[in-house]
Amino acid sequence: MFALLALGLLQAASPPVAAEKDRSPEPPRAAKPRTEDDDDEGERVDPNSPVVITARRLDAARTRIDAGLGATVYSLTNDAVEKRPGGETGSIAAILAQTPGASPTGNGLAIRGARTTQVRINDVIVPEAISDPAEHLSARLAETSRVMTGTLPAQFGFAPGGVIGVTTKSGAYQRGGQAELFAGTDGLVEPAVEWAGALGGVSLFGSGSYERERTRIADAAGRAASDLRRGVEGLVFADHVLSGSDRLSLIAGAARERHAFGATSIGAGSTASDDAYAVGTFQHSDGGFTLQASLFAGTSVDEARFGVTTRERRSSLGTQVDAAEQLGSAHVLRGGLLLTRSAVTERDGRGGRLAAHSTPLSLYAQDEWTLAPGLTFNPGVRAEWLRGASAGAAVEPRASLVWAPAGGFTAHAGYARYAAAAPLGEVRGGALPDERDDYYDAGLQRRQGAFTFGLDAYLRRVRNLLAEHRTPGEAAAATFAYRRADLSGVEASATYAQGPVTAWANLSVSRARGRSILGGGGLFAPQTLAAAASRWLPLADARPVVASGGLTWRFDELSLSADLLASSGAVRSRSAAEPNAARAPAFATFGLAAVYRVKLLERPADLRLDLTNLAGARYATSDATALEGGWTTRGRGRALTLGIEQGF
Repeated sequence: MFALLALGLLQAASPPVAAEKDRSPEPPRAAKPRTEDDDDEGERVDPNSPVVITARRLDAARTRIDAGLGATVYSLTNDAVEKRPGGETGSIAAILAQTPGASPTGNGLAIRGARTTQVRINDVIVPEAISDPAEHLSARLAETSRVMTGTLPAQFGFAPGGVIGVTTKSGAYQRGGQAELFAGTDGLVEPAVEWAGALGGVSLFGSGSYERERTRIADAAGRAASDLRRGVEGLVFADHVLSGSDRLSLIAGAARERHAFGATSIGAGSTASDDAYAVGTFQHSDGGFTLQASLFAGTSVDEARFGVTTRERRSSLGTQVDAAEQLGSAHVLRGGLLLTRSAVTERDGRGGRLAAHSTPLSLYAQDEWTLAPGLTFNPGVRAEWLRGASAGAAVEPRASLVWAPAGGFTAHAGYARYAAAAPLGEVRGGALPDERDDYYDAGLQRRQGAFTFGLDAYLRRVRNLLAEHRTPGEAAAATFAYRRADLSGVEASATYAQGPVTAWANLSVSRARGRSILGGGGLFAPQTLAAAASRWLPLADARPVVASGGLTWRFDELSLSADLLASSGAVRSRSAAEPNAARAPAFATFGLAAVYRVKLLERPADLRLDLTNLAGARYATSDATALEGGWTTRGRGRALTLGIEQGF
């Protein structure tokens, strides 16, 4: 590993080597110049200019660092998001809710029954102090968004749910901005702005939004109340090309969210969360070698006020280094490290204070090895010092085999070991053992003309599955574990893209269960612990059956779209002796959207009409009686939203 990094420093001074074509079956996801079909209209940058050519080459080299070979990858462009119901008004998590295996829960997006996902922006990890960053990142900042799940290569740490990757829009490819305003009949109000351009040789992009909405929640006793949410978020991305092989970039983001709750059994109250993070990155790409080194820092504060005030503050800072070297025609060697200093401080309602910190370290190496034309083997290993370098390391072998012969057919199979320690400060009943996951995945994909069909199956066997229990009125969650857990499923997908028509359909059938609770003595009744010790319990973030689909059709200046989401209901408990033993009713939601392009003030503008949940389905995305706790939350009801997106 360190030899590889040293090789990178030497490589910068050596003669360039002709770069090999990336043999990963995953399509490239680098940002690209805007086309006539893009909805976020602005002044187009000459695609043949030296700056654009260099930026595109560096983008392509960066994507080769984490090519995702052997994993299951689903990508979504900003242009596709603009045409779908809801457009850019949602978060990154919201727009990915219709990818195979994904299901919306009250606490965020679950993928294959798990919320243990990692979020990366431009291939750099968002600091772990930021909880649920995909819920806070706006869809409008992304040029492309992707979900990578299954048996991830060794460069990715604990993320058995998957990795959510975002490639930001960039001033290297577009100029100008867009002001937006959306208003819904259910009280939704969202003004937003974005801009891209260049200043003194630095490419810039920025976006920001404010959102206000009102929903309903309920506690475990069934007492319902209103939830008024106000949120502000923003992101700035700056990129400066130093030479034909080097560049510097900076990402800075922040989000603030406030909830005001009506009276439930714990009375009226409010919660607040504030997140901020910054990532600075240097990239060197020369011939077949690419090195990317980043420094990052993040902080997050959560507060709950229900008679008394509880608070949790998390911070993390560290460095991420990734490198890839093309060794001849048959090998691509990758390696890197992730070093983080994390700290947490909690204050309970009685004035008690808890503080903890750790310095985990991860190293990885892997070899993308072409065994024969169309056949690639990707072995690797990751070593993680979860509790710091003074403690023992968890060794995580990874391997995948990908067959991609000519003709649009791809098949893959792989194995991955994952490991994780309980979050700092969230264990109430004594230390919990580290989680260990054995993950198996196999799938195939076939492209036939305008159609693409996919089928994927997975099995995840877990020892000491970490889970969170949230108590309404408290800022910090409590961690417990299932001694054993099994998660398995099959996903089928189909897409069609021909001319002005695109369509998609997904079906996921899965099972996720756990038994024998660890660290739950202070959280659950004795009857609950006894029940979990004697039988398997469904996991709250899993949905046995989820189906989604949709269609978009463009008629010159008018785009029409429709989508569908059908799902099993949320897990709930019948009693203390029957935890997670029931489900809310299954549901289906339908949405329609129309987008019409006009010119206002000599600039392009989009007029939007979105109809959400046409059938008025009443459904819960989470239930307060489940072992994971929290509020009972409801999905968005029937609503009509009007919007305008004005270019400037």
